[in-house]
Amino acid sequence: MTTTLPENPSRDEVFEFLFRSSNYGNLGLFVGAGFSMAVLNEDDGSPALSWGALLHAAAKKMKVDLTPLIKEGASYPDIASSLCGEHATTQGITYQESVKVLKQALCAATAWFPVEPARSEFAGYLEALAPSWIVTTNYDQVLECLLSGKSASLTPSDAFSCPKGLIPIVHLHGSRTEPQELIITQEDYVTLFRPTEYRQIRLALTIKESTTCLLGYGLGDVNVLTALDWSKYVYEKEARDYPHEVIQVVREASPALEPRRSKDGILIIESKELADFFREYCSMAKKLQVKEDKRRNTLKKIAKLFAMAEPDVITRFIDDDPWRRSILQALSEFSVTLVAEFESFLESCFKETKRRSGKRGAFQEYATDLHITLDILTAFSYSSFPAALFPIAATNLDRLANYIGTAPGYSYAANDVWNARKGELQSDIVAELGNIARQYHHGSLRALLKGL
Repeated sequence: MTTTLPENPSRDEVFEFLFRSSNYGNLGLFVGAGFSMAVLNEDDGSPALSWGALLHAAAKKMKVDLTPLIKEGASYPDIASSLCGEHATTQGITYQESVKVLKQALCAATAWFPVEPARSEFAGYLEALAPSWIVTTNYDQVLECLLSGKSASLTPSDAFSCPKGLIPIVHLHGSRTEPQELIITQEDYVTLFRPTEYRQIRLALTIKESTTCLLGYGLGDVNVLTALDWSKYVYEKEARDYPHEVIQVVREASPALEPRRSKDGILIIESKELADFFREYCSMAKKLQVKEDKRRNTLKKIAKLFAMAEPDVITRFIDDDPWRRSILQALSEFSVTLVAEFESFLESCFKETKRRSGKRGAFQEYATDLHITLDILTAFSYSSFPAALFPIAATNLDRLANYIGTAPGYSYAANDVWNARKGELQSDIVAELGNIARQYHHGSLRALLKGL
């Protein structure tokens, strides 16, 4: 499985990677104000607002002229704090009381609810992406409307956890349903970035361990850059066997065809509108799903073969070396899916090889059995070897060890196989076989492994 994208991937490669990450189960969405604007702004009702416009709307309700408070280089939290300070002075109330008024005004200004046909359209897009989690810096509940009955809304005071089958929607800066928890002023952001702040630590870990798709943010957005910076330093391990990338969808009037990397390593893919990006993804995902369905059907057929353990299938597994190795190759790639059925199937195969070798003069059967055992022991790397198969293979190898040799009563053919193939065994596999031999008193296996 591809765990990351190349430095300069094609557009199709990006869409395929998102699809694979979704199937793996670690695709997450990081959603900003631009997403709500894309869903709502085509309607004739109340359009969604950018952060700047949202502060202007709140200031108007608070009867404060925001224009003179916007200094060059000032951030939105700085402007929000200045707004509250000016409001407190003009109204003769405390700064903390003005902060409450601002947060209530923001909650009132974000009463946005998508309607048809946009609601169904964007709900379908999210269903196609099938994220495992969503983090948003938005206060509104547009996402909850789109994922009605399929999501759980979490506020800053909640743990990043929800019931099985629901997509957690984490409102990193608070939700309009709980005004007191909104993150908007400079003071709010100071507490947000404390070293032990749960939200930031949890977000950093989540991004580190996921493929994260950024929707509705501009290039250089401080929310995005902060989250990514934290994710780089939560731990240093880089060798990961799961898909992980940070992909940002950026709106451009004349979008570039090919994706590019930002100086921060983010993969940027441009689109004229977010809806255009979603349509492209859905078109690609339909084609990829056909291939995925074929793959899953193949695995189901293999699993069914294992589960039924028909005599002719057992015979073929024992006698047809190329077919057996192709089956083991599939097992090594999809062991989580197939190993439970294969475990009982393998027991049946070894029962049959034992029966065959029990016949008088059937020394060649020990060689066949040894080939099967070694094929299994060499089909996996040590780190990915299914734990349940180790004792089965070790027990069978211990039995065969009694017949590997050149003395009378031994199988010369099995001895030839052992000498020809013992070098294929990884050192970690040999060590684990030795551990099992000592644990279960497999004396013949311990003797066989000496010198390896």
